[in-house]
Amino acid sequence: MKGVIFIYKKISLFLVFVLLTSLFSQSMQILVRSIDVSIPDSLFKSTGSKTFNVQYIKLFSDSEGKGYIVKAWYFQPGTSTMNFKLRLVDEKGNREYSYEFQGIRDKSYIRMKNILVVCPANFKIYINNELIPEEKKSTSDIIPEPTASASEVGGAMVKVLQRTISGFAEISSGMSASKDEEVIVQIIAGTFPTGGYRIEVDEPDIVYPVTGRRGKITITGVFYRPGKGDMVTQAFTTPTKNISIGRLPRGDYDLHIKIKDLGEFYLTLSVN
Repeated sequence: MKGVIFIYKKISLFLVFVLLTSLFSQSMQILVRSIDVSIPDSLFKSTGSKTFNVQYIKLFSDSEGKGYIVKAWYFQPGTSTMNFKLRLVDEKGNREYSYEFQGIRDKSYIRMKNILVVCPANFKIYINNELIPEEKKSTSDIIPEPTASASEVGGAMVKVLQRTISGFAEISSGMSASKDEEVIVQIIAGTFPTGGYRIEVDEPDIVYPVTGRRGKITITGVFYRPGKGDMVTQAFTTPTKNISIGRLPRGDYDLHIKIKDLGEFYLTLSVN
């Protein structure tokens, strides 16, 4: 009976927060507040890498506002700690609000506790530099994904893309990227007869070019295959990972991508 009461209280708290966020959204206010409530991990979606990960629950979203519960962790063995920065960015209105939360050491992890975020619909939410994904994006914000075909099974490759006014374009051999535009490295595992395959990567290591020396971008990660007996989609899939490198200073770069159980890839990139 005590267990039932405990679960009921947790569900009630969650519903209260949903109601509060709905009320705040109607008045277009910004609310960022740490909340002391236990929420099952299964309710969260996640974004990030194996070393820095952000989890989030979308409470509501309409034309006026949106509400989330977010948390995050760093994988950093040792005894040090660090703070997390939550940013609300209105790119069109050139506004930004920043909030800092102390990280909590938990064995090999540094964690940010649950944060309730309510803001106008046009704001983007960042934890450090990790953007909370939006469910709806304009065509120009969608990175093109390779399509799966039964005639093209296999064939791992890496592409370098850049954001343009109309969307994303591939930087082919002999072309240069612009220092004013975002660069994305796209890792394509190839085409497989079922689902269950995925690519996970660490944060990219970027060394910028200096006089007389080339820059270097190193990306490492792991390619995971479905285990025996796993439930998988019975359709051809093309596992793909898009890694944002951001805007790069002028110069020449060597790209080294090493994905365990997939392969190593070497490319060059010029930025003007």
